[in-house]
Amino acid sequence: MTFRVVLLWLATVTAAAAAESDLTLASNIIDPDKEGQELAGRLRSAGPDGSANFQGVLALTSRNGTVRKIPMRSHIERTSTNWQATYEALRPDGSVGSRLTIVHAAGRTNVYWVSSATNATPSAPADLASPFAGSDFSLQDLGLEFYHWPRQRALRSEMSRGRACRVLESVQPNPLPGGYGRMVSWIDLDTGGLLQAEAYGPGNPKPLKKFSLGSFEKLNGHWHLRDMRIRNLRTGTQTELKFDLRKKAE
Repeated sequence: MTFRVVLLWLATVTAAAAAESDLTLASNIIDPDKEGQELAGRLRSAGPDGSANFQGVLALTSRNGTVRKIPMRSHIERTSTNWQATYEALRPDGSVGSRLTIVHAAGRTNVYWVSSATNATPSAPADLASPFAGSDFSLQDLGLEFYHWPRQRALRSEMSRGRACRVLESVQPNPLPGGYGRMVSWIDLDTGGLLQAEAYGPGNPKPLKKFSLGSFEKLNGHWHLRDMRIRNLRTGTQTELKFDLRKKAE
């Protein structure tokens, strides 16, 4: 089964080709580094079949439980050489408050473009740890930058949320200021896609953030992600990204 999800890059990693994976929960990890690089490579290379536009909402929950909702639009554009994922957080009057475009190309690092209106500029590496639209999602979260890190290692096989998974550890030897030093991901063996993940600061044994993908809906023969959640354990806040799959973005 191939998942073509609407959460742009984050969700399209669940389209990582299951047909290419012959892993089973019982199989041994003979070469952890080799298998880790292969898992990360599949996640990096997963992309959409074509263009798509959807509306959604960012639901930001504060430490005291107050919820603030930000309307959002998402766009996917596929070209002959790359594909681009754009997120737009909207103001109450419907204008664009924050825009992030991530350009993905096979065999190349991601390029991030950020703007507050119509003009965009490439992000410097240090900016990738900054939040998108004041949410708990950083730019590097939305680009799944950790699968581009040099060290990838398959740790073990285990069940998570009722699914058979490989546990992948991604390590950044030179973390960004305020960024992560390590990411642990649970990769669904059936779909080949990301199920959940934990982010750790450099040298910190306790996770800083926890990600989890939510439910899916099948539309026009493809599976689309309806929601995902990220919890910031340092601040006690949470952000949920929800898409209205039956309402196209204008």
